[in-house]
Amino acid sequence: MLIVVSGVSGSGKNTVIEKLMEKDKNFKVFKSATTRKARENENKKGIYLFMTKEEFEKKIENNEFFEFEKVHDNFYGILKVQLDLVCKNKQFNYIRDIDVNGNLKLRKHFAKEDILSIFLDAPDDILKDRLIKRGESIESIDKRLSRAKFERSHKDNYDLVIENKDLEKTIDIICKEIKKKKQK
Repeated sequence: MLIVVSGVSGSGKNTVIEKLMEKDKNFKVFKSATTRKARENENKKGIYLFMTKEEFEKKIENNEFFEFEKVHDNFYGILKVQLDLVCKNKQFNYIRDIDVNGNLKLRKHFAKEDILSIFLDAPDDILKDRLIKRGESIESIDKRLSRAKFERSHKDNYDLVIENKDLEKTIDIICKEIKKKKQK
């Protein structure tokens, strides 16, 4: 099953993914590509294929992406070869943070029973605090939060919407939903 995690910047997407992977070894992150700079320890986690803008654009020209988008001045995308791995290997739950437009494309690509999409949100004051703690600049925080209204307008395109104020509660909700979906 593919589990898509989307949400507003600072909603805890990567933290939730890390906690789910710690809790259940059946979760695997599939890599996506980006032109943004790696945050501390991200290169060690192997969840992104970091590349230059030129490398990314070359892959666009070569039609190597299933989908891509420019968000916060950086490119993000899913390479077709990575998505093929997810489709072929059914023994794991693959999980990935994907933006709202990527979620729409993936929901069209996968059968309803093979995908669970989750939207994470939190009150703006909590989002801002998390982004500050993450080391984002004021300019970056403003840019990220300015996109929140657009992202929130897509909540109806998700199977599950969670206000992520309590991490353990969020993890429990997601695990129960995955179990319920697999039983269908």
